[in-house]
Amino acid sequence: MPVVHTRLADAQWIEVDRGVHLAPLHVIGDGAGTAFLRFQPGAVSGSHRHPGGEELYVISGRLRVGDRTLEAGDFLLTPPGGIHDAEAEEETLTLISVPEPIEFL
Repeated sequence: MPVVHTRLADAQWIEVDRGVHLAPLHVIGDGAGTAFLRFQPGAVSGSHRHPGGEELYVISGRLRVGDRTLEAGDFLLTPPGGIHDAEAEEETLTLISVPEPIEFL
């Protein structure tokens, strides 16, 4: 496998929901892998399940995930089967990794 280097400035963004954009970095399957996820202020990702779990790192901004508010530098590990929603309190950039596709409820 070759080395892959992606600069944030060169990321290819896809709108996945109103005010929520995804830039795939390492795709391991349809809807699975590692990506940048960017939220506009007030954007919401509705209730969803992570069958394989999720690793989320907040690069900048503030994001409410379930009952927790995450800020720049915070890491959240959601176990397999975990369910939550997310809402950006301000423009927020995260790095996410999901080994299986997310199921929206």
